[in-house]
Amino acid sequence: MVSSRHENFILSANTIDVVSAICVQTLSEAETDRKDIIRLRLSLEEILGVWLESLAGAMVHVDCGKRFGRTFLKISVDGPAMEAWEDNEAFLLSSHLLSQAGLSFTYAYKNGKNCLVCNPRKKKSSMGQVALLLAAVFLAVFLGAAARRFPGIQTTALAITEPLFNMILGALRAVSSPLVFLAICCSIVSIGDLTMVGKIGRKLIFRMVAGIFALAVVMALAGSLLFPVATAGDKISGNFSDIYQMVLEIVPSDIVSPFLNGNALQLVFLGICVGIALLILGERVTTAQDTLMQIYDAVQFLMGMLGKIIPLFVFLSLFNLVISDLDSGFSSLFKVFVLAIPACFILPLFYIFWAAFRLKVSPGLLLKKALPAYLISLTTASSAAALATNLETCVKELGIPKKIADFAIPLGQVLYKPGFVVGLFIMDLCMAESYGIPITPLFLFMSILTIGLLSMAVPPIPGGPLSVFTVMFAQLGIPDEALALAAAINVIMDFFMTAAGQACLQVQVALAAEGVGMLDRKKLKKNNS
Repeated sequence: MVSSRHENFILSANTIDVVSAICVQTLSEAETDRKDIIRLRLSLEEILGVWLESLAGAMVHVDCGKRFGRTFLKISVDGPAMEAWEDNEAFLLSSHLLSQAGLSFTYAYKNGKNCLVCNPRKKKSSMGQVALLLAAVFLAVFLGAAARRFPGIQTTALAITEPLFNMILGALRAVSSPLVFLAICCSIVSIGDLTMVGKIGRKLIFRMVAGIFALAVVMALAGSLLFPVATAGDKISGNFSDIYQMVLEIVPSDIVSPFLNGNALQLVFLGICVGIALLILGERVTTAQDTLMQIYDAVQFLMGMLGKIIPLFVFLSLFNLVISDLDSGFSSLFKVFVLAIPACFILPLFYIFWAAFRLKVSPGLLLKKALPAYLISLTTASSAAALATNLETCVKELGIPKKIADFAIPLGQVLYKPGFVVGLFIMDLCMAESYGIPITPLFLFMSILTIGLLSMAVPPIPGGPLSVFTVMFAQLGIPDEALALAAAINVIMDFFMTAAGQACLQVQVALAAEGVGMLDRKKLKKNNS
């Protein structure tokens, strides 16, 4: 239980120790991971140490407790604004991304106070959520199959469950469209001033985005071999004019319709345009940037709240599917597992062997060093849970400079999700086949664009992938009924997709550091066991 407390102190060297102790106690009560506690404590002490030089004797206000079930820790110091507490540019660039994962303090200047706020995350173990989701799946199949034997019960059950399903689906749709827009927009804004990013930052961003779309193209080519692709005789319109028209329609005719219609490509286009505009204008629109970030945090919070009822949504969707048509779509469920799980294992292995060849290091050694973060992601389905280990591995094991790792890893966890490209593409093709959607050249091209862009918009919160499924299926013409299977599949697939992405991200950052001559090869080749 997190204790609520409100205390005031005079800023001094001794006060920093006292405030630090309160911080550690609050984080421990919140069941925050030990490594995260150490990182936050050191960060707080360093910030307050810098402020002490200019604000000695100022009042320090410490507030902590819980709001709406979320732990918060707030330290405020009276005085003039003291934004530049850290000389490390990489820290400034990634501070918002780190704060979203609960690994950094968010700074704000309000009412004459310098405020540091942190919402620490609990030491994540998703076994409880997974148990609920699996229970929902088995209960839906069991009760649905039983209800089919009694027509009267079947009709009554559908009359109760269908409106509930539609209500939750409507809520998901209402949140999904703005969430996709804000995820893309805020990811770009979080990059910071492009002049600060420098050569290595631009190289990393290019590698990540290019790698995502290259993988999407590979998945489309592989899909054309594994799934029947319609030909001209099947009355399709996958010619150049259709593709050209689709590209032109990415530009919306107004700002509102993409959100109302859930048009993924138009939402991402708007997000990119707004994000780039805010990034270029920089200091002139700091208020707009902060407001947008705050709205994104609020929408993520709403999606997180919806994520708590995902087991109910899974139960309702699968129950309705089983009770109405037991055989419909279930073959696609097993096909996704058969194709996607091996693909999610093969993808990081390919990256590791490719990097081992490029860096002239043993594949076994590289695999061993990438394993800790991979296992955390695999057992929690959370990139945020693996962030601290990821950063530590990159710096201490792979020889990546801390300045690069502190910028690249948080940003990469937002922009670079190759595991989701694999999972989303296979799910897309299986659902299209199951529901009779022709897999045409135009469909594959649209899938490359949609999945490539949406993979960068998957929010790192419970239920986040489901919000992307909602938008993706609407864009590609796959019926809402497919969400029932997608939600059930995501229960398991989220673990493998997240883990694959984390291993590939480490490799990409190492190769980028090597590309600019900043990789420490002695650390990379050193076996620390």
